Amino acid sequence: MHPADFPIHHPQGTEEPRPNPDEERLDLIADVHISVLDSISGFDKLVEKSEPDFKATAQAFLTMHSRHETTLAAYLTQSGRSADENGSFLGTLNRAVIEARSWFQDVDSDVMKRVAEGEEQVLETYQKARDAGQTVEANAMLTQQMEEIQTLLSDHYA
Repeated sequence: MHPADFPIHHPQGTEEPRPNPDEERLDLIADVHISVLDSISGFDKLVEKSEPDFKATAQAFLTMHSRHETTLAAYLTQSGRSADENGSFLGTLNRAVIEARSWFQDVDSDVMKRVAEGEEQVLETYQKARDAGQTVEANAMLTQQMEEIQTLLSDHYA
């Protein structure tokens, strides 16, 4: 017999609830959604503050992340979750850093290294969600969005 075949006995009323794998997977998709909201917050400010030669690049990232956010929110809602509308403190910090940078120097293609670092963090959040064994539908959505991020990065950052 395998140890998992033996029931775990707890004193009456103290049985620990077992985590629901579906809820854990949805939590990870919700984390991706928040990460994307944070990116949108930063890119929104980046578009506002960018020099003309970089504005199209910033807008491309903003448009892509906005489309991803809509899809992720719809998936979460369809799965019975309320999609966050505000993101995390990191999104606010992103906006503040871009604002402060614009006071002292141009916000242009030199910022692309920071953009790439931020996108790598977003991709890590996606990968963590994918590694949790998502449904076929969720995995396809996450994979497609990851590929779009990677393509946009490779198009604008070598």
